[in-house]
Amino acid sequence: MKVLLAHGSSDSMHGKQVDILANKVSSLLGEEVGTAFLSDERLPAGAQVLPLFLGAGKHVTEDIPKLVETSACTLLPSLNEHAGQLVAMAYDELTRESKRINVLFALYRFAGFESLSAVIHSNNKRCSKVAIGSLHSEPSVTSVLNLWHSDGVESVTVQPMLLFGGHTLARVQSMIDSTPINNISLAPVLSEHDGFAAFIADCLRQKL
Repeated sequence: MKVLLAHGSSDSMHGKQVDILANKVSSLLGEEVGTAFLSDERLPAGAQVLPLFLGAGKHVTEDIPKLVETSACTLLPSLNEHAGQLVAMAYDELTRESKRINVLFALYRFAGFESLSAVIHSNNKRCSKVAIGSLHSEPSVTSVLNLWHSDGVESVTVQPMLLFGGHTLARVQSMIDSTPINNISLAPVLSEHDGFAAFIADCLRQKL
């Protein structure tokens, strides 16, 4: 059995989105794909576990390996090890109609997300203007948008580097609402991008 391991949230929408993703991936693979969360005491014994985490913090380095070992499961590389593919997917979606856009990538925080940040910067020629802001550290989404406003930038697309909607996405929206730029569009979270389910299916096909 294959299992998608997510962080979990008090927002019920989070769990529903993980279930929807698992169902899509299951259809692509032609086999059962279950879901689990960090709060679970055990995972299905013998399962191949794919952590749905973009950062490389304590959950990925300590909590998840311990949970997987306790449950006698096999641990697949977390999504943070696929930063290149995730960022390419985001840029492809953002530039589908035009490359002449100003994009602010919104990270949860910078610490632990260094690989994601580095790949975003290495591809910044794909858009007119690219920056990264954080939800919980500096430079923040708000401070970057305020700086761009002072530089005369009038139109911005914010790409939340989040897998699912919920409380954190609401925080992104509130930070956008607090800035003076009027023409700001909020791009979909990563799980809503075309090809994301197929990407997850490929991650589950990996041979260890």
